[in-house]
Amino acid sequence: MQNSSVEVTYTDDIVRDAVRTFVWRRGISGLKFLWALEAVMIALLIWPLWNGDRGWVSVVVFIVVLLPPAMIAAMWIAHHRNTVGKYRQMRTPRALLTFRDQGLDVVSDLGSATIPWSTIIEIWERPAYWMIFVGRNQFFTLPLETLSTADRDFLRSKATLTS
Repeated sequence: MQNSSVEVTYTDDIVRDAVRTFVWRRGISGLKFLWALEAVMIALLIWPLWNGDRGWVSVVVFIVVLLPPAMIAAMWIAHHRNTVGKYRQMRTPRALLTFRDQGLDVVSDLGSATIPWSTIIEIWERPAYWMIFVGRNQFFTLPLETLSTADRDFLRSKATLTS
């Protein structure tokens, strides 16, 4: 394929939805065992409180019960600050993408980067954008409005996905 370039435009809805999607899939639906354990811990907390026991064990269980929701809150805050923060730093919410045989070039008013195909480990396809992962918890969004079907197919064919 010859080099193909396209300009994409980011929107507030896209970047916010990407954060929500990430937190939901990685932090909530991706950790079903943790949330089952959370339900057990809540039951272990309620039982002694119901019977009038207000000892130190209840305090410890209460603290443990707060850890998973605190983890989700921290995940959301970190990704919101990173993703939405970078979006808000852009003078113009656009980027120029160039698809090359060796990788994807991204240029915006925040800077430029070349992303080798071998670093893309996962792609989450959403209706208006894709989330392209270069680490388990590191992604960038790719708005699809101006992306041709050929460019989407090329991206899928070049990305070496592990999941």
